[in-house]
Amino acid sequence: MNSLDLIIICLAAIFVASLAFYLIYGKFTECKFDLIAAKFKQQFGYTPFSMTVGKDGGFFFWGYKESYLISALIFPGFSATKKTLTEEEVLFFKSLKTCEISWFYIKYIALVIGLLSFICLLIVLKVKPD
Repeated sequence: MNSLDLIIICLAAIFVASLAFYLIYGKFTECKFDLIAAKFKQQFGYTPFSMTVGKDGGFFFWGYKESYLISALIFPGFSATKKTLTEEEVLFFKSLKTCEISWFYIKYIALVIGLLSFICLLIVLKVKPD
């Protein structure tokens, strides 16, 4: 086994581990998302479509429910965010306490690590000599 094979095994293991962590941790933190959705509904009087569909849509729409959080916390300056969220809604998400929202960052950092390792794995497999 040469070093290139070891790199491939490590990248594949990182990808699988981060994907498993994302899925398992996401299941354990659904109640925290539900608390944020309830707080949003209490303050604004409605639940956004993506939060409703994501909560009741099963596994296929599981990540979709957090699109409001992604837009408000990670991409607040994008034009798409400004079209879908009001300034008050963005401020609501930004004003959440760190303990209320830290699960979100942990979950998506794991997802980014997994995606990067997958991309690196594809690159290594492409340039691997036969």
